[in-house]
Amino acid sequence: MTNYATEFCIVERKRGFDEACTWMQKQLKPETAVREESYHFWSETKTKALITMLSDGYEIDEISATLGKTRTQIYAKRRLLAREGIVDKPVPPSEIKNLRKGKFILLTEQGETDVRVIADEIGCSNTAVYAYANESGYEIKSGKVLI
Repeated sequence: MTNYATEFCIVERKRGFDEACTWMQKQLKPETAVREESYHFWSETKTKALITMLSDGYEIDEISATLGKTRTQIYAKRRLLAREGIVDKPVPPSEIKNLRKGKFILLTEQGETDVRVIADEIGCSNTAVYAYANESGYEIKSGKVLI
């Protein structure tokens, strides 16, 4: 890229910035279909697949494995799509925690005491149920919530 930068500066001095930009565009090779499917770029088919998978509720790890993209790339693309209004904005982890804590309290008030069942119902680990119980003032002994 150093050679391009040097040449760009020379062309810019001689012909101006706009001409230098035009020159640079001519120097760069257009992306081919193979390049578009590479690691860094999102093809239209992969973008559509991402939109479908997000709307169908797939987890990021499943999407990553299916599309061959890193989690960071998927999060970045999801943010762009959310900004454009194509997909819903992701729910922040703090809000998910509050929702799960609310479901925990609701289930215990309805009489559910088994930690494993509560964890399955609210979609978290047994350890998280213990944390929600401590935060809510409940005690757990032998895998049962004491009411």
